[in-house]
Amino acid sequence: MFSVTLNGMIAVYLVGILCALFFAWIAAEIFRKGRENRRRKYFVICGICDFVFEDLSSHDLAECPRCGAMNERERVLEI
Repeated sequence: MFSVTLNGMIAVYLVGILCALFFAWIAAEIFRKGRENRRRKYFVICGICDFVFEDLSSHDLAECPRCGAMNERERVLEI
């Protein structure tokens, strides 16, 4: 058997906890980005009145609820 000091044991536990927190944070970021991309897929910006609306249909053209213009789907980018 090998001897372990208290400082060594504390260091091993701290490194283990920090690694677990780091990987949990990375996983949460990946899932958040995926949800954000899925949600953003349905947003449409009207070319006439600049109204941002959500259209859950799978049609290529979406009608603006404010002005009635037909809009092509484009990816909404953050500024």
